[in-house]
Amino acid sequence: MSKRQLMALILCSLVGWTIGNGIAPLLPVQAAGLGASQSMAGVCLSLAYLSTAAGVVGGGWISDRFHRRKIPALVSGLVSIPFLWLMGQATTLWILSACLAVGFFCAGLSLALINIAAGLSAEDGKRGKVFGILALTTELGALFGCGLAGPIVNRWGYASMYTILSLVGILAPLAALLWEERGMATAPDLEITKEGKGAGLGRSFHILFIASLGAAVAGFVFFLGRSFVMTDLGFDTAALSSTGAIGGAIALPVPLLAGWLSDRLGRKRLVVFSFLATTAGLLALSASTALWHFWFASMLYTLSFAGGPVGSAMVNDMVPREALGRGLALYNATTWLGGIVGCMLTGYAVQSLGTTPALIVGAFIPLLAAGLLAPIGRSKRLVVEGLSHKDTLQPVEPLPARVRAVPAVG
Repeated sequence: MSKRQLMALILCSLVGWTIGNGIAPLLPVQAAGLGASQSMAGVCLSLAYLSTAAGVVGGGWISDRFHRRKIPALVSGLVSIPFLWLMGQATTLWILSACLAVGFFCAGLSLALINIAAGLSAEDGKRGKVFGILALTTELGALFGCGLAGPIVNRWGYASMYTILSLVGILAPLAALLWEERGMATAPDLEITKEGKGAGLGRSFHILFIASLGAAVAGFVFFLGRSFVMTDLGFDTAALSSTGAIGGAIALPVPLLAGWLSDRLGRKRLVVFSFLATTAGLLALSASTALWHFWFASMLYTLSFAGGPVGSAMVNDMVPREALGRGLALYNATTWLGGIVGCMLTGYAVQSLGTTPALIVGAFIPLLAAGLLAPIGRSKRLVVEGLSHKDTLQPVEPLPARVRAVPAVG
């Protein structure tokens, strides 16, 4: 992958995560200010994440169908800007929800295309490192977005925050202009196509998909539960934002380190580590009462982001190249599908059981997800049915001369 390609993808991803991490912790508070109950705030966010999941899946479909990533990323970035600005002008919950849906759809589309472009451009053996570098933008986005959004809202209000973030959003389509389509061809592998396996994603992929979906549900239990707990304890929006910023700053090198290690030590154990970090974060959050408690819980939860780049590298290893767009899109959609389920369940669970019991129940979900990964092979390079795609295409070593010399029968 060229440096220009990598820098363009990094900038696009950084802009998206800065905006998303800036507004996400404040959305439940903004929705409550427009008259939403805790359960309705969860439903509103779930609809937004449904749109994001649709955008992610749509990005995979566009990539595999049209073999283009640059133009769709450019268009989605441009379309999202006015709807982001309109979120600051919303006077009812339904207007806010409609703008969220469009904006999150565009964000999901861009996110999918960024990951697909990275997967197709990365050299074999460096995928973990590339996805680890891209995952740094999640942490940097939390640091910039959370550190920027809360203080702006406290001083000037939501309209000013969305206006400033809209101006930041202009950088994404500008960076998309620098993408290089060359080197991202997805011509089907003839050997796999002849065997009729090119269209399948494989049993290991489906196991990873289900496990990642469960872990994502638990992640959004943490995200929404943190907002509810801190609001109930009287913390303001600046304190809410600071928890995300502190966690992102402390865990900043984790995804890059995890991606680099996965190229050398294997993927699965690091994905399991990310699941366990979510459990630890939820348990810490359930006992939090002071601001530094929430900082510590957020730091633990942010360690779970290590699973993102490693999981993406696993998908690259598992699925055939011609199905990579679909595979990466579906894997990345687990985050947002988990958001749909997690936000809805958390809103209702908090009202029915109370915040602390809901967080403790959520802490067990990543443990079940980690157990699901047991059937996946332990090889360094995981692919469909546990065999390396690279290895299946290696030329067969010639037989020793003594064996070749055996005369044929008949």
